Amino acid sequence: MSTPLTSQEQLLKRLRESLTWLTQAPDPIAAPPDDPQQRVRDALRVLSRSRVSELLRQLRAALGLSYAEVQLATGLSQQMLYDVEFKDRRLTLEELRLLADCYGVGVNDLLGVDID
Repeated sequence: MSTPLTSQEQLLKRLRESLTWLTQAPDPIAAPPDDPQQRVRDALRVLSRSRVSELLRQLRAALGLSYAEVQLATGLSQQMLYDVEFKDRRLTLEELRLLADCYGVGVNDLLGVDID
């Protein structure tokens, strides 16, 4: 004879069942965009975001700054800074300006554009 499960045990059982279901569910297949121009725009976004992330990581390292030091100078969280450098997090224009000022470069330099 089995003893009734506690509410915590029931919750754990439901969580395990849900996780099992999620790992066995087929991945949805996203239809590729039909528009070649959209594919180009998407590829450029990924490329530019990767470039900016790499450049920010290199600037911070070249200046010998820790995440804590950049956080003090910009007010941006250390987790956000890490996510920008390594996890493909997008920046707002204001965040980009704060980082450019912190590293002593222009926003145009970070973006790789010349705007006069």
